[in-house]
Amino acid sequence: MKLYTVVVILSMLYLPLVDTQEDYWPVHTACDSDKIQVIYRSCDPIQDVGFSLSSCTDIRTQSYVKASFLLRQSIDELYISVVVFHNGINVFYMDEPICLPNFPRFTFCGNRRGEMVTIQRSLPGLKFPLKGSYDIHVNGINQNGFQIICVNATVTFQ
Repeated sequence: MKLYTVVVILSMLYLPLVDTQEDYWPVHTACDSDKIQVIYRSCDPIQDVGFSLSSCTDIRTQSYVKASFLLRQSIDELYISVVVFHNGINVFYMDEPICLPNFPRFTFCGNRRGEMVTIQRSLPGLKFPLKGSYDIHVNGINQNGFQIICVNATVTFQ
């Protein structure tokens, strides 16, 4: 009986050291066709992001992008940073406020903690063919420096 008690106590001491969950969110596929592949992963350790693309079969036509996530903090102000790499070379960088108290540019500006944010935007059709792999990093911070959204995506054009 004493041996059994010792084993149970030692097992309970060792249990917090065992990590059964992954340290990152799984890779999601938003699009996979013979012309384009879009995969993404949330880089926020607490929250995943839902992302979809209306059509990936013909990227020359206008498509819709939809992203959804649950707010863990209110967004009176929101600052977005977007970095795009093409084959490892930085080709685009944007860092700007998209929600300010006196200038809300989007309908989700001013949303409160616990609300679902859904962003749906149309994308223009591509006028010229793209080739290669593009890595896109999106990070959103609110007025208190709290991370609202963080996504890493890879878009590969065939």
